[in-house]
Order: sequence, then structure tokens, then C-alpha cells
Amino acid sequence: MSVSPKENPPAAAASRFAIEGELIEVVPHQRGHIHDTFISTFREADGSLRRFLHQRMNRRVFTDLDALMHNVERVTSHLESLHSEDGLETLRLVRTREGAAWFEDEDGAWRTYHFLEGTVSYDHCPGPELAHAAARAFGGFQARLQGLPAGELRMTIPHFFSSPYRLEQLDEARRLDAADRVKETAAELAFVDQRRELVFAIEKRLDDGRLTSRVVHGDTKLNNVLFDAQSGQARCVVDLDTCMPGWSLYDFGDLVRFTAATSSEDETDLCRAGMDLELYAALVEGYLEGAGEFLTAEERTLMPLAARLVTLTIGMRFLADHLAGDVYFKVSRPGQNLDRARVQFAQVADMEAKDERMRALVG
Repeated sequence: MSVSPKENPPAAAASRFAIEGELIEVVPHQRGHIHDTFISTFREADGSLRRFLHQRMNRRVFTDLDALMHNVERVTSHLESLHSEDGLETLRLVRTREGAAWFEDEDGAWRTYHFLEGTVSYDHCPGPELAHAAARAFGGFQARLQGLPAGELRMTIPHFFSSPYRLEQLDEARRLDAADRVKETAAELAFVDQRRELVFAIEKRLDDGRLTSRVVHGDTKLNNVLFDAQSGQARCVVDLDTCMPGWSLYDFGDLVRFTAATSSEDETDLCRAGMDLELYAALVEGYLEGAGEFLTAEERTLMPLAARLVTLTIGMRFLADHLAGDVYFKVSRPGQNLDRARVQFAQVADMEAKDERMRALVG
């Protein structure tokens, strides 16, 4: 039975893209927290079925969709032009019937990708082997983008990678105290204050030319790598919305923060929060293997610091949102953003305790 686009915005959106065949169904796909995602099934003339992934993009988070889709187009077209020695595939956009990469109507702004069949993703890392594979995929992804000048991409979220800017946001949230929560967060604010010098560590190196701006992924969570369901090999790096000019090790730092965490992001028992050193070792090895030669000697040395800095920065963002009244990150219970911040800070403290071993693993 085919689906009529009438009174069905996702089906109507799917019909606007250059897909041949009969639309059979469109169902929600519970992935991510930013966009509304759906999967459609089309029956082709020979009876075979093909699936596509449609997203209604979030204008509240990405206010400049022209810039966002410009970046996605540039990154995907660049990657498609290269031969991937590591077997990684590239996300492929489906254009509208008029040849555009996306469109907007009264129901929202829509884009479509070819669906990658036979893949799985993981929200939690089951062991070092998968950590190594994910890190190798992200390192290889960055390496293949070295031929794409960072200046050709636009900043879709200003200051996204800037730790000093996130500290400014936290200081402003503390000053305003809009939700009357500062008094309950004295310990967390003191934790940040004691590490203010760390916040500027990368920015200083960028300013004096010791580090250079590169194209980065910007959201290297484990579940942004799709793995082959049969072989277990990494197939594709997804979620390219934060591909922008930035500092390369942000990707490594965020990968450590998420993948090597010993607890859930909003764990209330902080005794469980920290960093798994075995997973960290696998991430280091995999990332360096995938990145190859593009990292400088100083960047390699800074890998442990990057893990601490990104984790601290995400913690500052959670804490600032808690102080502001939970206006950015979605919460399902009171105090969830504060718990998230506390987990990040516990990870930072654990990384500080393990710093010597972390540096030794980088070599």
C-alpha cells in the first residue's frame, strides 16, 4: 500500500526529492536530539525496495541553513572524490527534483540521504576493539579532509569550538543567576575556577600560530560511526552538521570524553564517573593510525590535554545551561544538566590523576 503525501509532512517532503518509485511508508527514526529524522521505503519498478533517510532540520540550533548545507555539500563531494583506502563510505545527499540539496516549506526545512543498509551504531562502547575502530574511522575522516581548505567552509555555530567563549557563557549565567541556582553549585563553579588557565591552552596556541585551523567533524560521539552489522568494521562517519574550521584535537578530545567514559552522561552516583584507561589507549592507537601523518609533533603531545579540555568545556556548557534554567539541552528530570556537568568534571579529575599514564600512551 502506498503512502499519500496529503496530511503527512514527512511523506510530502520525501516526494519532493528525486527518488524513483512508489512511496510505501515513512516512519520516525529515533536518532539524535537536534533534527526530526524519518526513514522512507520506496518500491522501484522491478519490485525491489530502497530506503532513504529524511531530516527536518532544526532552525533553532542551526540558524543559517544555507551555511550548514554548503558545508555538508562541500565535505561530502570532497570525500566522494577520493579513494578510501580504509573502506569508509561517504554519506550521499539526494537532491530535490529541482536539483537543490535541500528545500524549505511551511512544514520545515528538509534534506535527504541515501540510507546505509546493514549498519549498526553503538551508544556505549563494549570494548577496546570497537573503540579502536571508531577512533581509526574519525582519524581517517580528518585525514581525508586535509585537502579541503578550512576557509571554504562556513561557521554554522559561531564559537562552537572555543573554550574561552564557553567560559564567558558560564560566567554570564553565574552573574545573571536566572533560575536562582548559583548557591547550589558552589563546588562545581569552584572546580571550573581552579582550571581557568586550562581553558585558554589551545586558544593561545592558535593565536601564536603553533596550531593551525583545520576542517574537523565536531561531534565525534561513538554513535556517529556506523559499523557493518556482519563484519563489525567501521562503514561510515555520519552527522556532518558541525564540520567546520576548528582545531583538530577537538575531535580526539570529544571522542575520549564520550567513548572512554565509565558511566552514563547523567549518572547520579559520581563514584562511577571517570575515564577507562584501556579504552583511552585503544582510542589513541586507532586515532593515530587513521590520522596518519597530518598531526604535528606538538598536536600529538597535546592529545591528553585535549581530552581534559573538551570534557571540561562540555561540563561548562551543561553547568551554564543548568544555571540559565535548562534552555538549551533537553532534560527529562530536574537537575539533569547539573548531573551531566558533575559527570564531566569527575572525568576531568580522573584524567588529571591519570595524566602521566595518558601521556605515556601517546608516547
